[in-house]
Amino acid sequence: MWRIWGLFAVQAIVLWSIGWSDWGTPVTVFLLWGMGFAAYAFSAVKANFVSRKQVWVGGILLRAGLFPLTPMLSEDIYRYIWDGWVQWNGMNPFSHAPADSALALFRTEWSFLINNADVPTIYPAGAQLIFFILAWLGPTVAIFKTAWLIADLITAYIIHRLSRGSGSRALLLYLWSPLLLMEVAWSGHFDPIGIAPMMGAVWVSGVISHPVLAALRVGSLLGLSISVKFAPLAVIPVVFRRYGVLAVAGCLAIPILLYIPFSSVGAALFDGLRTYVDLWQFNAGGYLLLEQMVGHRDISKWLGTMAVVVVVGWAAVKKWPLARALFWSIGTALIVSPTVHPWYLLWVLPLACLSESRGWILMTGTVFLSYAGRDVYLASGVWPQPLWLTAIIHVPPLALLAYDGWRGSRPQGLTCGKKIPEGK
Repeated sequence: MWRIWGLFAVQAIVLWSIGWSDWGTPVTVFLLWGMGFAAYAFSAVKANFVSRKQVWVGGILLRAGLFPLTPMLSEDIYRYIWDGWVQWNGMNPFSHAPADSALALFRTEWSFLINNADVPTIYPAGAQLIFFILAWLGPTVAIFKTAWLIADLITAYIIHRLSRGSGSRALLLYLWSPLLLMEVAWSGHFDPIGIAPMMGAVWVSGVISHPVLAALRVGSLLGLSISVKFAPLAVIPVVFRRYGVLAVAGCLAIPILLYIPFSSVGAALFDGLRTYVDLWQFNAGGYLLLEQMVGHRDISKWLGTMAVVVVVGWAAVKKWPLARALFWSIGTALIVSPTVHPWYLLWVLPLACLSESRGWILMTGTVFLSYAGRDVYLASGVWPQPLWLTAIIHVPPLALLAYDGWRGSRPQGLTCGKKIPEGK
């Protein structure tokens, strides 16, 4: 137990040092990050020597040390605040980009920090409703980050319940995750707001036996998650096969209803999202390999989409449990996506913790290296992505995923392929 707390101290000091100190060069930051992530990994190996209560205490302490910091690795939180702010001033966030002269009257001392200010918002209607409510409470980083941390801790509680009876490892893997801490407690990414209802759907899918109640609750929770980010939309066929039309109606009705207040802009509702899909590319892994093989961007996207469709189709035919379907569909999408920002990994993290997936946990460590080009980007507007760095980020985790999958297909390797709990 004392060794684990020693490792916890190393992780805390390293992560807090990265946030609170100016280390000057990315090399120093990434060496520190490697130390912190190694401490986290070794803690996870011996996690069952600490109680769940102690894991909770450690997780809250780690968040408390990063929460007061101003976001430095990403400016996305200022877009969230802006979207809520313009709504309170009577404007539709989908109608104008922040740089549009029509919004000049609403500019603030922080609005110049918004990135991609010439692109209308890409965030769905459910996220916009949350931004609107939080902007009413106060358009500040602290208020917005507080909401994300509450959702983050709700997800941790769901993992606590789903992993009941199997020790502390899954909970520690989540609560002490360095990537989660940096992207939410420090950078203030809002993804936990969508992840919490997704994991809530996983939880209720295993504890409610009445088919109608299960369909209503699973559909409603997934609908809330989809209204924040579209990631869980892929499992609709699985939801239909396992829970029927009623659950699918919940998945789709909630996002559609939430879009109605913004529908006055017509087709422009998805202008920002179309720009994202058509033009953005960052830290691509499997997609980059596809692009090199076929030599055409659109065909590579199509092939990647077909890979996700095949996985989801197989999951639907076999009636996979919801957790397994989400794990594989989101994981496959991340592998073939042209854009993999570090915080995208947060969507697969809770499921990876429950299944103790070594490859995905490792990628939550290596993906942080994609920030290596940030200083150059801030100075020049171009984010360098050398092939060797892409290989370091993606090849070891994907190789580990393949290795564990290969061993898991044989009786002697079943300990490497644990089944995700379904609420029992």
